[in-house]
Amino acid sequence: MPTDPIENPRSVAVEQLERFGLSSYAPRTYVALAGLGTGTARDVSRVSEVPRTRVYDAVDELQTRGLVDVQRSSPKRFWATSAETVSRAFEREFRRRTDDLRAALTAIEPEKRRTEQRGV
Repeated sequence: MPTDPIENPRSVAVEQLERFGLSSYAPRTYVALAGLGTGTARDVSRVSEVPRTRVYDAVDELQTRGLVDVQRSSPKRFWATSAETVSRAFEREFRRRTDDLRAALTAIEPEKRRTEQRGV
């Protein structure tokens, strides 16, 4: 049974981010930053229970995907991009992957089968 996003939004957010292929610490790091607004590795670690040394790896992964921004200060401060921006990024990725899958499957189907199915 799926988790209710209203009753447990953090768990649902982590679960869905994992389904989009983020590594184990990245979803928890993102969700912690989304809740904090901005924070250091120590802040994120405290909220997310991600080891502080792994927060940096998770932030690098998230930044590569455009989900987190980094302020180069001492200590470094991180903040999550908006929920709208994140959801749009994953929608585009899902659409692209679906299009790639369709093209690949179409390319390997026998021609006869493709023309038969179009007529059905």
